[in-house]
Amino acid sequence: MQKIAFVSTNEGTSWSGSEELWSQTAIKMAKQGLTIGANVKGWKQESKKIQELEQFNCCVVRRWDQKNLIQKLVSKLYKREFIFEWLDKIDPDLVVISQGINYEDKGWMEACLIRNIPYVVIVHAAGEHFWPSDELVAKAAKGYQSAERCYFVSQKNLELTVKQLATELDNAKIIRNPYKVSYDVAPSWPTDKGVLRLACVARLDPESKGQDILFEVLRSKKWKSRPIEVTLFGDGYQRNTLRRLKDLWSLDNVKFGGFVDNVEAIWADHHALILPSRLEGLPLSIVEAMLCGRFCIVTDVAGNTELIEDNINGFVAMAPKTECLDEAMERAWQRRESWREIGKEAYVSVRKLIPRDPIHRFMSEIKLLLK
Repeated sequence: MQKIAFVSTNEGTSWSGSEELWSQTAIKMAKQGLTIGANVKGWKQESKKIQELEQFNCCVVRRWDQKNLIQKLVSKLYKREFIFEWLDKIDPDLVVISQGINYEDKGWMEACLIRNIPYVVIVHAAGEHFWPSDELVAKAAKGYQSAERCYFVSQKNLELTVKQLATELDNAKIIRNPYKVSYDVAPSWPTDKGVLRLACVARLDPESKGQDILFEVLRSKKWKSRPIEVTLFGDGYQRNTLRRLKDLWSLDNVKFGGFVDNVEAIWADHHALILPSRLEGLPLSIVEAMLCGRFCIVTDVAGNTELIEDNINGFVAMAPKTECLDEAMERAWQRRESWREIGKEAYVSVRKLIPRDPIHRFMSEIKLLLK
């Protein structure tokens, strides 16, 4: 029986959008009778998604932080044996290494090479703000080039990684992430109620998602005087800071909607997505908004413009800067009578690039490598 090991290198949060592709693929393959193992960071407050993996007979191993001094010293001396010996126990036919960001791997590729285990790499995001050292470039380039496949969720992320590593990746391929709305969803256009409502659907993490940039724009007299409302949907480690910033700048037109699992419900009551990101892959919030017939106002980072054509099916700020976002929002505001038609264009165009079943496509990719 074939065995596949899934490794999530994510250690920043107990769960995020980058975890959906590998975990849903693991469950689907376990249902088909393959032996599946998963290695994830351990959390005191664990996501129910991990428990779901175990319910479908996936063997999950958790990496726990070492707390006391003795444990830290031992871990430092024998880190490879302690962390990577799991590969020896499971002895997989293939390892799937899922990275939130393109240099998040902490030795899994090297561990597979040492053991002569075939592996693939998934990259969910890449950013201009971090350029690897020559030492890391040499190590990462070898790891990427030695992979059976390097999967990127956007062409821009692939191109940036190639530039940062100064090497071609002939084994690279573009894949898509699963989303949380029906492919055939057709929500009616929300009523205006005298107020145009924007949703910022992203974890509360200004470093990546740029909510502070949005707040800078909204604090101007121009936007405070207009009948427009922005609701932040999501959770994150800077929720309290963003709430304080809202109060500091008296942003009465900003609300916090918390984490909402029913994404279609968001778009039943909002006209457009606004996403002022500094760092991305190909945001699921953009895909989901467009599938629901809502246009997006975004920054020109990562794969955003692979889906959004400026002034056609959405609006693009040239950079994640206050003046650029303000300019894009102003263009959108001036065309507010056409928002519904722009949303219809988004509804059609997204289906030309996003498949109905991304999990099935990725699983087919993996199965081809097992033959």
